[in-house]
Amino acid sequence: MTITENVLARGRGPIWLTYLVGLAILVGTQLYGLGLYAGLPETIPTHWGPSGAPDAFADKSPGTVFGMLWVGAGMIVLLAFIAAVVPAMSPARRKRSEYGLVRREGMIRGTIGALGSTSIALAAVFAGLALEGWLRPEHVGGWFAVFLAPILLVPIGWAMWRGSRWGRRRVVELGLHPDEDEAAEERRWVAGGLFYNDPADPQILVPKREGTGMGLTINIGNPKGKWAIVILLLLIVGLPIAMSLGIAAGTG
Repeated sequence: MTITENVLARGRGPIWLTYLVGLAILVGTQLYGLGLYAGLPETIPTHWGPSGAPDAFADKSPGTVFGMLWVGAGMIVLLAFIAAVVPAMSPARRKRSEYGLVRREGMIRGTIGALGSTSIALAAVFAGLALEGWLRPEHVGGWFAVFLAPILLVPIGWAMWRGSRWGRRRVVELGLHPDEDEAAEERRWVAGGLFYNDPADPQILVPKREGTGMGLTINIGNPKGKWAIVILLLLIVGLPIAMSLGIAAGTG
């Protein structure tokens, strides 16, 4: 069998189900909301401040009641579109070996899965906020929204690891082996291909791994790159904690 990009792309279908799960969460929430719609007051809160108390109101309408869910659905569709164009955003290099094509396909699958996991998390946040707004509009906490970024690290990392594992397993099944340069390149990518590790490379930011789209990632082999990771993690994890403490202090 000749190994091509089209042949390798077969079997991606189950990965795309994550986007449908996200949309299903939003659709199910809206169906539940339709049953509540008639009983909602004619003037409803549309925004809640840091303390959780409503600070903006509007007349009841489908847009004000369900708009948050529609925004969430739009974001999921956008993420699915980005996932669909990832292969075009990161085309295979000319004269790519079959080994390289398989490993690239693994990264594509990981990226699709990571964005799909993000879709489910976003759907859960938007659905949760909508339910709180309907059922107890006098106070909407939204703590899960504050901690969305650190929570997402787990499913995104898991999806990228699964994609990388798929590539490793597939090359073994096909009896493919990397050449010397490809083997060296493999050793430089860590965390499922999310980060680059090359102490000999003076660059802090390097192009993302082939198959993960356009953009840059961090070279953690560079001392400054290690500091960049520490600062990034502090922002992702520390900022929500600081915001939570500030909100708690303000409402105490």
